Order: sequence, then structure tokens, then C-alpha cells
Amino acid sequence: MKRFVSILLSVLLVLSMCGLTAGATTTETGNTVEFDGKVYNLDNEYPWIFVHGMGGWGPYSGGSNEEMPYWGGWGDSEGDIIKMYNELGVEAYAATVGPFNSAWDRACEIYAQLTGTVVDYGAAHSAEHNHDRYGYDYSDRILMGEPWDCETPLNLVGHSFGGPAVRLFASLMAYGDEAEIAATGVDTSPLFTGGHEKSIHAVIGFSSVNNGSPIANLIYDSKPIMILLGFIANLAGMLFGREVMMWDLQMGHLGLTAKEDESRAKLSLTAIKNFAYGKDNCGYDMTLRGAAELNERIKLSPYTYYYSYTTLVSEKTVFNTYVPVLSTFMMFFPTSTYLGTLEGRTIDGIYMDESWALNDGIVPHASAIYPSNNADTALSYSAEKAAGNEIEPGRWYYMDPMVGMDHFDFCGTIDYPTSFEDFYYTLVETINGR
Repeated sequence: MKRFVSILLSVLLVLSMCGLTAGATTTETGNTVEFDGKVYNLDNEYPWIFVHGMGGWGPYSGGSNEEMPYWGGWGDSEGDIIKMYNELGVEAYAATVGPFNSAWDRACEIYAQLTGTVVDYGAAHSAEHNHDRYGYDYSDRILMGEPWDCETPLNLVGHSFGGPAVRLFASLMAYGDEAEIAATGVDTSPLFTGGHEKSIHAVIGFSSVNNGSPIANLIYDSKPIMILLGFIANLAGMLFGREVMMWDLQMGHLGLTAKEDESRAKLSLTAIKNFAYGKDNCGYDMTLRGAAELNERIKLSPYTYYYSYTTLVSEKTVFNTYVPVLSTFMMFFPTSTYLGTLEGRTIDGIYMDESWALNDGIVPHASAIYPSNNADTALSYSAEKAAGNEIEPGRWYYMDPMVGMDHFDFCGTIDYPTSFEDFYYTLVETINGR
């Protein structure tokens, strides 16, 4: 398979393929790598945890994952990021969260995989959203091999909807959640008690849906579509149990797919309705209003560095709209074109200026650059480095947009303006060098 299309609520995630840089060679010496005439320092301080976007998959998913990992290394993609990092001595892991689960549920799943515990979605949260409190047991499949001590700092990378998930996870580790503490007292999961402000070294967003996408508004607000999607998930659980191709849908706690101890799910009209009309799913979290609500509960840690990487494939036409460049993978054309027509409109009370029309195929630049409620302290990384200023924790630094690259080019298909190796070697230098 050379191309794969992953769907969120009928929104297509796609991969465009490209070849390796001609004539490029890699030479390793100690903690440095020489590639294509440039030397990179890969001294690495902390483990890297990569979290996929909506519709994504990971090493805990179905059998096809080995042949087609989310983070590259299959078909014509340029490389497997996780494998490459580990071979170079940069400790890296790929988490596997529910592809269509909410940011909250995903944060809980990340914690369980890191600590080797049973997923605890929280008593208060589960009661509010009418689903099971507990999910999968990761005691015998710990992500890093040994349980994370919640003290050793981590670098968290979130692609697309993985961005809000890692942001919320970092916030919960630092500050916890008062509602969960009030609901369970001494039995509260350590994820919700906070007090681990220094446990996350860096949060990095790749085309992160920080402020939502109007595409999600189109889908979530159309209840027939949401009901259909809920039914499809439930049907998949009835037919296949937990795993479908490279996915483990991980919606057993919602009653849609099989739980860990079940071979098949049962038809549940109640679960389908809860999914379609409820707010505990990625569809709602990615609407503009849902993202705004999520941003209000996510706090920045004064000890964590925050970075956002963005891509752009849209260009302005003579009609003052924006269309994707011809090199954009064709499946992004409809969504990118729609976003390009939004300038001047108001959605969920937010005025769509030019930055909302500019997009990477699925996420507006205004959403990917940084959370809107952190705008007052956000700074341009390149401008700060050029001025000789120190990179500080507790605020967002946004990178210059990579023009001509689309939403999924971070996942092993980077070819412009840098090579795959150049981008990911430089990422280590940037995050660890500050």
C-alpha cells in the first residue's frame, strides 16, 4: 500500500509520497551525525513520546502497524522516525491512543501506557459523559519497557489532534483536576492530582488543531453524519472486536467497540446516540467552540517549553479566496478549498480572517500556530533566535511555516523545504539546545 487515507468524521487524512534526497549520505560519530555535508549534534537528554492524530494508529494497534507505522517507514515515505531516532541513540516511542477519542480520554490513555497501569478516565469525567471509568490494562505492555516515574522529563510530540492531547496531558501532570480529586479523594489517579510540573520538558505540536477547524464544525453539527459514524464504529466492534486493520478503535469504554476482555461488541443504540450528541469525542473537541473550551482548561507549565510547527499549502487567487497548490495531495483539495473561502465569515463567534483561510489542507494556520488564549505571550522562534534572546519555558514559540508541505508531511513524507533527515535531526538540536 503506497497511500493511506485516514478519516475523521468524513475528513480525510492523507499521505503524499516522495523520494529520498539524491546523493545524501549519513555518517555517525559518537553523538553527532553527518548528513549531506552538515553535522548535527544528537546529544539527547530526555525520552521522546510521539502521539498520532485523529484516525491514527500505533504499536498497540492491529497487525498491519508493523508494515505501515504511522510515523513513516512504509511505502514511499522517507523513513521511520521512531526507528531512526532509536538507532541514533535518541530514545523515542510511539503511543497508541483512541483514534477518535476526546483529548481527555487520549491523555488518560497516554498516562496508562507510560506507567503500565489500567486506563482511568476519571470518576467525575466518566459520570459526566456516561461511560465506563476504566479502559485497557497496560501493566504487561509498558510503552517505555519500565514504568515511568512521573519525574524523568519527557518530550511530547503531538501531530494534528495529538497536539491537544499532549497539551492536556502536560497540564494534568502539572496541575491535576479539581473535579476528579473531589470525586475520588485518596483514590484519585496520580494523573489528576498534579504536582509534577517538571515532568514534561517540551510539548511540540505538528500541525496541531489548537483552536479547532471549521471542517469539524461541518461534521459534528450534522447529526445524521455523527450517527452514521457512531454506527460504523459499533458495527466494526461487532464484526471485528477490538482491531480493524491497523486500528484499535479503543471505544470500548464508550460502549461502541469491544472491551479488552470481550471478543465482540454488542449493538448499542444508546452508545451511538451518546457518541453523536455527546461532547466526549474528537469531533466536538475540534470544533471551534470545543477547542476554545478545551483551551480554557489547559494551563502552561512554567517549566515546560512549547513549540509549534506549521505547514501551508494554500495560495491566494484573483477572487480573494485560497486554493491548495498543485503539489498538494489531491484528497486535501476539497477541505483546503473550503477553508480558503471562509475569510470574512463568523463561526462559533470567531471571525475568520486571512489566517483562518490559510491552511495545510485540513487545519487553518490560525489554529496550528498556537492556542488563542496564549497569544499574548507567544513569540516567533526565528525572530527570538535572530535577536539573541533566550528561549524560555512557559510560553509558545512558533516556527516559520513550511510552505508547500501539507498536513501529513510530518509523518515520514517531508521533502520540502528540508529533507526528512534534516528536519528530524534539527528537531533534536532545537528542543535539547533551546
